[in-house]
Amino acid sequence: MGKEKYVVGAEIEAYCTKCQLDRTHAIETLKSDGNINRVICRTCTGIHRFRRTKAEAAKKTRSTGATKRRKKGATTVTPEELAKASPYKLDGVFKVGDIIQHKKFGPGKILEVRSGGRIEVGFEEGSKTLVCRGA
Repeated sequence: MGKEKYVVGAEIEAYCTKCQLDRTHAIETLKSDGNINRVICRTCTGIHRFRRTKAEAAKKTRSTGATKRRKKGATTVTPEELAKASPYKLDGVFKVGDIIQHKKFGPGKILEVRSGGRIEVGFEEGSKTLVCRGA
């Protein structure tokens, strides 16, 4: 997209959301800044928002060094900590800093022990509140 000057009706390679493939499209509308807004697929005649080809999108992601965002409360457990992990059980007693192994969420670290038998556990995909016997 960069400094190229686009014209309505011109052909361009783009990802077709209907065909789910990179296809030749015609530019239907442009944004006020001159970039492509909507395109028409020459194969299926689907009209949709412009999306780069899969190769261009992958190249852009790699070149920017984009990394996955971690959710709030996400915690990673080191292999040394994992070796000391105890299995999560409803009748278990845990304290802050303990490492547990949950059947569904995997390894996690106890972040907070709350009243009422609830614990806040940081897993790789984010924090979860679990129930246990207490502290």
